[in-house]
Amino acid sequence: MLTLRNIVDVEMLQDIQKRFSDATGFGVIITDQQGIPVTIPTNFTSFCNHIRSTEEGLRCCVLSDRKVGLIAAEKEQPFMHYCHSGLVDVAAPIILKGEYLGSVLCGQLLVEDRDDKRIEQIGNEIEHLPIDQELLQLYLNEIEITSRKRIEAVMEMLELIANYIKKLAVDFLAQEELNTMNQRLMEEMDARASLEELLEEAQVKILQSQINPHFLFNTLNTISRLAYLENAEQTQNVTYSLARIMRYSLRNIDKPVTLKEELDYVKDYIAIQQSRFRSLIQYEEIVEVDIETLHIPILSIQPIIENAIIHGFEPNNSPVMIKTHIFLDKGNVVIEVSDTGVGMTKVKLASIFSHASEGKNGHTTGIGINNVKRRLQFCFGEEFGMTAIESKPGKGTLVRIVIPDSGGVYLESNDCR
Repeated sequence: MLTLRNIVDVEMLQDIQKRFSDATGFGVIITDQQGIPVTIPTNFTSFCNHIRSTEEGLRCCVLSDRKVGLIAAEKEQPFMHYCHSGLVDVAAPIILKGEYLGSVLCGQLLVEDRDDKRIEQIGNEIEHLPIDQELLQLYLNEIEITSRKRIEAVMEMLELIANYIKKLAVDFLAQEELNTMNQRLMEEMDARASLEELLEEAQVKILQSQINPHFLFNTLNTISRLAYLENAEQTQNVTYSLARIMRYSLRNIDKPVTLKEELDYVKDYIAIQQSRFRSLIQYEEIVEVDIETLHIPILSIQPIIENAIIHGFEPNNSPVMIKTHIFLDKGNVVIEVSDTGVGMTKVKLASIFSHASEGKNGHTTGIGINNVKRRLQFCFGEEFGMTAIESKPGKGTLVRIVIPDSGGVYLESNDCR
């Protein structure tokens, strides 16, 4: 809500008020739309100060200031009236974007040739106030009587002051809007920088996967052994799996893939690993959703399978079961990758899934879990992505990914890389 207090510095208003009061000699105050003072009164008459010193008198003054302010706002120009105690007051409205914020008021005087005989009437109008009436009468006799022409000149000056305050408010709001825009721009730039860094990191690691000596050496050895031991059929299957993996890895990292494509890639990867380790690695896939319509960032599941083999199986080469279970839960798609490997302590878990450990000893992409987590959140929002990693020594590890069930519509508004 716009108010004078939160869009214009009150000390500045006080200074403007004082300068105007010094120039005109009139009492001046700036109030909000309810007639409540925003500034401390300047150059008020003893008469008005005495009235406002009582609770009832101040209440009447506030109501009177509110009334003349609203009339001036309705007319959209300065307005002169007689206050509740019978003195002349002028109000100039402060209106911003069609909203009345308050008024600049001045006066506390009488007009010559019109109010000369009002002194007695004024005394009658204020005698109900619980105040020293004799002292009030003495103060009343000190009220200035001025010309109509001077009041009209002051009204013009008062309108300039109200417009100047409005300009201060406009400038303040413009600066606030600029600051907000700059803040949003900075946030967008930071998000873009993070996204570009993530993209570059992923692209470099995919490029590295083409020549990763560990992966290629083991795979080529496997192909050679199979070519010697059998009549080339399994060798052909492994070779095809390798070719499909390479083609998949060379795809554009910022383009989504269907869940089916990602799972096909996982099967090719598993096929090669099973050709190396035979029955020591078992893989099971349970799918309870339409994987041909759901989309996901490329290389979101395979790095998790790879970690299961590197950290769950290879330390002791004991048989391991790796399972991928995809199902619906509370309107979201849940992807759980679990293994029956050696498991990890909390310290080891933190180390394995930290940024520092990414890209080390990878078999294919070298893309770490933290990278996967960040890309999923960029695509689907902070509440989605990798929501849980559970592991116990000797029991195995489970990684849970949650994505929205968007009916097959990928979140194209996000730059998911």
